[in-house]
Amino acid sequence: MLNKFLCFIFVFLFFHNNVLANFNQKKIVKAPEMPLEGLKGVGINTMAYWTGTSNTYNVERFINHIKPLEKFGFSHVVIISCADWIIDLSCKKSFQDYDNIIAATKAAIEKTSLHVVLSLKAYKQKKISGKSTSSLQQKLENDINAQIKFIETWKKIANVFSNVSRERLSFNLLNEPEFELPKVSFKKRKLWEEIASKAIKEIRTISPNRVIIYEGIGKSLIASRNKSGYGKYRYGFPDLIAPLPFKDIVYGFHNYQPEYFLQQAKYRSGYVGKPYNENITKAVKKDASKISNWAKDKNVPVIMSEVGCIGYVDGKTEGPKNPEDCGKYAQDLYKFYVLNNIPITWWALEKEKTIYKRAIKGGKNFLPFDLIPDNHLFKGLRLNLN
Repeated sequence: MLNKFLCFIFVFLFFHNNVLANFNQKKIVKAPEMPLEGLKGVGINTMAYWTGTSNTYNVERFINHIKPLEKFGFSHVVIISCADWIIDLSCKKSFQDYDNIIAATKAAIEKTSLHVVLSLKAYKQKKISGKSTSSLQQKLENDINAQIKFIETWKKIANVFSNVSRERLSFNLLNEPEFELPKVSFKKRKLWEEIASKAIKEIRTISPNRVIIYEGIGKSLIASRNKSGYGKYRYGFPDLIAPLPFKDIVYGFHNYQPEYFLQQAKYRSGYVGKPYNENITKAVKKDASKISNWAKDKNVPVIMSEVGCIGYVDGKTEGPKNPEDCGKYAQDLYKFYVLNNIPITWWALEKEKTIYKRAIKGGKNFLPFDLIPDNHLFKGLRLNLN
């Protein structure tokens, strides 16, 4: 009897392990092609016109700030722009206003060969029920006047750039739409769709072929896990996002999972020094597969419009255990996302997740003092070091 039982266990484990092996070797389906060459490959977000630590106080400094991205081989740069002025709030820095954001975007188009994405983002925020919640987005959800001003802002921006070709410029309506208190829902998703659709119609009246990046509610964090480690959202993400009835919309997602690896800093996770391992590779592949399957099912192009890794300092004060760990993560992103028609946009050129080597002293500044490319990241993202 015991021998039969052991034989059964052996056969079960043999087939179970082979099924798992075959599953892990399965290729990820390719997402539909991106409508713009400039949105393919690897791009990067710049927080110069959003973060409170920015020292990019004029257009000339901003161009010097992003100019190296061309030789590094980035396809696009996203100008993350504080938009609190829509509801008459001041951004953290005085130069982060409508006029300077427009001027910086024009200069990036004229003085670099990068594809430029202009993205609006809330700045002022506070914790509500444990969630970082912005003043602008609370107004967008609850105040019809704020919604009207948001839509009119995009109409105004579209007019300014009406003569710029689609190959050089695209728009991201709103970085990380929230609409998540007390939780995301179909009803909240429909409200954001209504606001976004009105903005898209205004843009398309002026620039019919402008490509627009559209992110879902819940900050478009489709890979969020619950406390048990399982995915928080159902397949198809019906509470977060759905295709809109417009052409040339690119659907943007954000991903900071596995959080225990990507958010290693005392002020965030409370710990540092965890290495990259095979389980993280599996998680990256699984999340990429979810997005590519959704994109193929809906027949729409998708982009991982925000993803990144807190850079290594010394494995003790901030960042993962080894200098090459973020590079290993970047390598898996390229393999499972970019090679399957899902471009990625790294967060960010500046601060903790910068593409430059971080210094132990001054590591939390806007930029490291010495702008030395992190060769591990560059290798993983297949960028140019020369």
